[in-house]
Order: sequence, then structure tokens, then C-alpha cells
Amino acid sequence: SPLVIVAPSTRVPPCAMPPNLLLLLSDDIPRNSHGAYGARHALSPTLDSLAADGITFTRAYATSPLCTPSRFSLLTGRFASNASSIAAHRPWNYVGFNTFLTGAERTVAHELTARANYSCGFVGKFHL
Repeated sequence: SPLVIVAPSTRVPPCAMPPNLLLLLSDDIPRNSHGAYGARHALSPTLDSLAADGITFTRAYATSPLCTPSRFSLLTGRFASNASSIAAHRPWNYVGFNTFLTGAERTVAHELTARANYSCGFVGKFHL
């Protein structure tokens, strides 16, 4: 099951300024492998520290059993079966590793930059 941690990077008084947001998504890591979720043998002190100062999710639902379509849904708020990258497969709407961002989909990053003047970026395995 995926691990998702959302952590403000600094603590600021309410309404002083919008918080800095950091979204970490890791897949194929069991929930009980992280100290933030109670593991005693965890080797993730940095993630555990971020989780202690931020928000962790204890109930989450995936839109797909595969990582790529689940990531697509998390970033766009849409089911991967509606991705423009698989529109050519209609009417079957087969969702798999063929789901990717084409540039036509609006993402959470688009909304944050347009509505709240955030700067956005990503690092690591994106696989979209």
C-alpha cells in the first residue's frame, strides 16, 4: 500500500502566509515498514520526522491496483480510465501502465500555481 505524507516545511502562524507543502508518495512499501505508522524496526528516520510534524493518512483508497494509474488519479483528481493517453483504446478503457500525462490533463500543480501562486516541482520516480 502507498505511503503518503503531507508536511508543511515550516510552522507559521495562521494566515501569515500560505504553508509550504511537500507531498511524498512511495509505493510498494508496506505501511508497517515505517515508524510513523508504528513499526519498531523501521529504517526511515527522516520520513518519520516529517510525519511527526505533518499529516499522515491512516485510511486511504487507491483508484487502481497499479502504481501508474493510481499516481495519475492522485495528481489529477480523475480516474485513469478518463486519461487522454488511453482515449484511443475506447470503448474498452483498459487501464494499465499505458496511463500517462499528455499535457492535456490539469494537475494539482496547475491548480496550486494558478490559484495560490505556488511554485511546484517533482523529484524521483514519476512514471507518468
